[in-house]
Amino acid sequence: MSPLYYAIVIVALCVIIYRSRDRGRYPPSPPKHWLLGNLLDMPRTVDWDKLLAWRNKYGGMTYLSAFGRSVLVLNTAEVIKDLLDKRAKNYSHRPHTVMAGELFGLDKTLVFYDYNDRYRVIRRLTQQVLSPEASRKYQDLQLDVIKLLLDRLRVDPDDFREQCRLAASRMILTITYGLDIKTADSEYIVAAQHTMDTMTEAAMPGAYVVDLIPILKHLPRWFPFTTFHQIGDYGRKLITDLITRPYEHVERCLAAGNAPQSFVSDLLSEPETLEKHGKHSEDLIEDIKWTAGALFAAGVETSFTTMLIFFLLMALHPDVQAKARQEIDSVTGGNRVASLEDRPNLPYLQALLREVARWHVVVPTSLPRRTGEDDIYNGFNIPANTIIVPNIWALSQDVDDPKCFNPDRFLDSGNAQNPYEYIYGFGRRICPGRHVADNFLFLFAANTLSFFNVSSPDRPIKGLKMPSDLAFTPTLVSCPEPFACKIEPRSAAHAETIASIVME
Repeated sequence: MSPLYYAIVIVALCVIIYRSRDRGRYPPSPPKHWLLGNLLDMPRTVDWDKLLAWRNKYGGMTYLSAFGRSVLVLNTAEVIKDLLDKRAKNYSHRPHTVMAGELFGLDKTLVFYDYNDRYRVIRRLTQQVLSPEASRKYQDLQLDVIKLLLDRLRVDPDDFREQCRLAASRMILTITYGLDIKTADSEYIVAAQHTMDTMTEAAMPGAYVVDLIPILKHLPRWFPFTTFHQIGDYGRKLITDLITRPYEHVERCLAAGNAPQSFVSDLLSEPETLEKHGKHSEDLIEDIKWTAGALFAAGVETSFTTMLIFFLLMALHPDVQAKARQEIDSVTGGNRVASLEDRPNLPYLQALLREVARWHVVVPTSLPRRTGEDDIYNGFNIPANTIIVPNIWALSQDVDDPKCFNPDRFLDSGNAQNPYEYIYGFGRRICPGRHVADNFLFLFAANTLSFFNVSSPDRPIKGLKMPSDLAFTPTLVSCPEPFACKIEPRSAAHAETIASIVME
């Protein structure tokens, strides 16, 4: 045997020994395929059973790796707090996604920015106009949306799904751009829905092989199995059109001096903001434009989904509905619109909304993060550029009898973790629009229960599931599949009150 042969054997043995020792320093992992690693375990859709099984089997962390890419699933509140809150500087980046980020162009949005100076600037500006105090100034706009929703439910309750989407869209469009949308087939709403469906699929980690093997993006368009190029072009055009048209509408209104109050107009009209960052700063304009678009797209889908889950649960739990309604009536008399000022006097309703948020979390795996540098946690190596997936679903199930819908668990704060501490994200990437969304959902729930009874249909309806079927889409934003629901005014007097308040 030649010396070269022995040298190769020694080097190979050293690599094998090193890799076998190194493997033990990573967090617990499902068994790896000899060639594919954990490629087949990578999350492409939401698998609720797998998310729970990983938490139960591997504890606080589950580590996946394939083709040099690594994913770390955080399964417990303790680990999430230690990494995403206490070590936020390293764990607040976003993954470098080829499909959603590069090809769709979402890397221009606040949601997909890395944690850097540009992110911190636009984040501060966003929090400035969406703080808890600032968010209350949108109450009148939100109440107008709620009144129209009540009237549409009175007239056409069978179409409640589209009416919920219209209400969520009107709320976000009005607050973000000052637009007044009154029809369900508005071009903005239709475009937003189609764009969000496309974005949701692209944003799932591992949904496209080009995200797992980024070098594939350099393949020419004529090469087989490169349809991701065409999908990326299509997605980029959808997103660019979605954010550009309403933004230009605000600019025209500002130039004419008749711009309604909105997120965009507040930022563009704020003298301190414009003076500090330059009135004609291209970066600032791009940041505001894309951030508004992200708030619009994400806000509509999550609010709409929560509204549907609320109706679903009220149909299934008439006892809970009656208890909440009794509390609301004791405050409003059952003959006026509930407002944010009523919230402190409605503790059971607030507990009910927390349980709605917990029972089926709208974004079960949150939005993924990325580590900026190598790290060590509890003796385990976490490599740089590891994709971090918070296992929100596991957190939501960490209560007594998790499948039971029980608002009482939140009347005693020691019984369960408040879901508002995890459904809106963590640390320095917590959702800036959470206060606006929370206010809207409170006003929606208080007023629909005040004026309507919600129940299951007497018999199945073709093409729709019964509420008891409990079917949800396994997507980034997990929504109930179309279901039937019976929504009726509580009485003729309540119907008359709805008709009168919408005319105010």
